[in-house]
Amino acid sequence: MPEKLPVYRIPDFTAARALTHGFHVVDLQAHRQKHAFVQAPHKHDFYLLLHIRQGQGTHTIDFTTYDLRPNSVFFLTPGQVHAWDLSPDTQGTLLFFSPDFYQEAPGSEQLRQFPFFRAWQNPAVLYAEAAQLTPVENLLQDLLREYAQPLSLQTEALRAYLRLLLIFLARLYPAAHAAQDNANWPFYLYQLEALVEQHYREHHPVKFYADALHLSAKYLNELCKQNLGKTTSDLLQERLVLEARRLLTHSPHLNITQVAHALGFEDNSYFSRFFKKHTGNTPEQFRQRG
Repeated sequence: MPEKLPVYRIPDFTAARALTHGFHVVDLQAHRQKHAFVQAPHKHDFYLLLHIRQGQGTHTIDFTTYDLRPNSVFFLTPGQVHAWDLSPDTQGTLLFFSPDFYQEAPGSEQLRQFPFFRAWQNPAVLYAEAAQLTPVENLLQDLLREYAQPLSLQTEALRAYLRLLLIFLARLYPAAHAAQDNANWPFYLYQLEALVEQHYREHHPVKFYADALHLSAKYLNELCKQNLGKTTSDLLQERLVLEARRLLTHSPHLNITQVAHALGFEDNSYFSRFFKKHTGNTPEQFRQRG
C-alpha cells in the first residue's frame, strides 16, 4: 500500500553493530540533536519507551494528545503514529527494542502481558511521582552503561534489565490495578489483536477471525464484550477508522478512492458512509479540517 508516512527501524538510529537490529537505548537530548526528523509524525516497527525526567510539551499518539511532564513514561507498540513537541530543556531516556529481542520464542505474545502494551485497552502513558520512578531510573542507567561498550553476554544482560524494567513499570501502571488479573485475560484476545493487525484491510467480517481462532463468532463476541466492553465488530471497525484517519492525515498523495481501496472497500460511497458514521465527518471533511 503506498504511504508517505515514514516507518523507522532501529538501525536507522544506530551505528552498525549486532545489537542495533533489536535494541537501542539513548539519552533523549542526544537523540533529538542527532535525529531532528523525529519531530514530524512517523511510525516505528519496534516497541518504544520514553521516560521524561524534566521538561514539558505534548506527545501525540494516534490522534490522542498527552501532556508531557516530569516523571512520565510513554509506551508505543509497532505501527503506531506519533509526534512530539518538547520544550528545549526536556531531558529523559529513549529505549527501543524489537519483539524478537525481548521474546525467547519468536511469534509468542509475552509482551501482551504488560498492560501498557495492550493498545486496545489502556492509555499509552504512565504519570508517576519521582520517588516511584527511582527503580525505573536506576534500571535505565544500568541499561545505558551496559549498552555503552561491547561486553561478554551483553545481549543476555540487556534483556534481563529490560524485563525487570517492564515488570517495575507494570506494577506502577494504574490500569493494572483496575484490570482483570493477567491470568484471567483470555489468550484468544492476544491472538485476535495480532490477527486484526495483520488482516483488517482484506478481511472485514468477524467470521474470518472466529474461524482463525477455532471459535464460534458468538463466543468470540462474548469474550470481547466481557473483557473490553466492545463487540468484535466494534474492534474491527475501530481499527479501520484509525487507519483511515492515518491515511487521510499523513498520505495526502492518496485520493479518497485510493484510501478506500487501501482499506478493502470496493465501494467508495460505502466507505464514505462508514467513515461518517464513526467520526461524524465525511473523509473529505476530515481531511480538510486537518
